[in-house]
Amino acid sequence: MKYIDIVTFIRQTEQRYDPDLGKEVASPPVEDKMLAHVSSPSIERSSLVFGDLKTTDLIIHLKQPKEGPFDYCLINGSDKKFFFITQKRVGRRQIIAVRGDSSG
Repeated sequence: MKYIDIVTFIRQTEQRYDPDLGKEVASPPVEDKMLAHVSSPSIERSSLVFGDLKTTDLIIHLKQPKEGPFDYCLINGSDKKFFFITQKRVGRRQIIAVRGDSSG
């Protein structure tokens, strides 16, 4: 399995009130890029492993586990957002199922 796809995990930072500006401000989001193997799940296999998956779902295979939460991810620099569904750990590897944003 080749790990040639770049997955950018994005975590939004919390907003805080800035008294000098007189409004809520947010820090830039935290981005964590990792090499991965991204594939579309086969219906038969995904139902055995993850349960019911839809056609906008993707499977991300990571050699090194992604630690910590993320709000969404981008795959290979696209603008389409993918959101977490579920994950499995197999040895040291991590498999994450994500669902594409229906508005994009």
